[in-house]
Amino acid sequence: MRFIEGGPSIPDELLTARDEGRVVIFCGAGVSRAKAGIPDFISLAEAVADSLGVSSADPIRAVLKEISTLGQRTGVNGLISADVVFDRLEQSFERSDIDRAVAEALMPNDGVDLSAHQMLIDLARTPSGNVRVVTSNFERLFEACAPDLTVYTPLNLPDVSRVDDFNGIVHNHGIVNELYTDAAGDGFILSSSEFGKAYLADGWATKFIRSILAKYVVLFIGYAADDPPVKYLLQGINRLGNNKNTLYAFHAGTAGEADASWSTKGVEAIAYNPDDHHHFLWETIEAWRNRAIDIDGWYEQQFKLADQGPEKLSRHQRGKIAHIVSTRIGAKKLAQREMPIPATWLCVFDS
Repeated sequence: MRFIEGGPSIPDELLTARDEGRVVIFCGAGVSRAKAGIPDFISLAEAVADSLGVSSADPIRAVLKEISTLGQRTGVNGLISADVVFDRLEQSFERSDIDRAVAEALMPNDGVDLSAHQMLIDLARTPSGNVRVVTSNFERLFEACAPDLTVYTPLNLPDVSRVDDFNGIVHNHGIVNELYTDAAGDGFILSSSEFGKAYLADGWATKFIRSILAKYVVLFIGYAADDPPVKYLLQGINRLGNNKNTLYAFHAGTAGEADASWSTKGVEAIAYNPDDHHHFLWETIEAWRNRAIDIDGWYEQQFKLADQGPEKLSRHQRGKIAHIVSTRIGAKKLAQREMPIPATWLCVFDS
């Protein structure tokens, strides 16, 4: 179903799972970059290199340059990723200095736009009121939106098998301290060696994700298929095998590009047009959030549109009505309505 004209088509199964409280939203750097202007992983590596005074002749600078141009030259992204840069930085600098530089680079500006984070908190809220968000981002923008939410880190991950124990924001790669002067707790997961330890060698991160997949549907937003968090996460899952649950991911690009990037990783991609600063994605998320916070009102709004007859509605508006009648809950709400929708809809549903 498309919430807006030209927007991505959200699978009915994902819409239903969210309404039933069975979705965990995984948020990547694109979420914080979109509205708040926080640097992504590559830009973060560049900022840390600048802060630490890495010289222009240092091989780290050459690697950073290759990251930004290699994908354009070859047409293949992810051949070099930013975690490799942090491997090199750890060979030349104290880890405490790297962590401080990371924290300072993530400091948000005054009046930072938190709308993307607030929308995703609302979208991730279950009918019982629990919020289930996992983020590989280090900054505290979700917490700025909802200071009352529990914050989980690698040292205190929730017990997913207990329904009420998972209610808040999981920073599975670490989090900055409240002053943005250093890492909190046990530090950040930055380098390929640390990713490998968390997802493959020790495997604690993989076990946590596996426990989520045993019970929930996962939606990735703000990630590319070759981002280090996704790459290591999916490698860890595939290594253990027997993954039977569903993973979805928003993808900036065509349906063909989305399928090529994600299908081999066992993820169903939801392609969208990235024009105008990802306008179609965020307008869709806002519309989906509005449905989530007042689902009865959303259904009635769609029924009022349906009262006009299919011939007066746009294609995506007709698609919303088709979605409603195809689901158990939607069909029940329609049946309970005093005024039936026009009979002209029958030919649409039969086609």
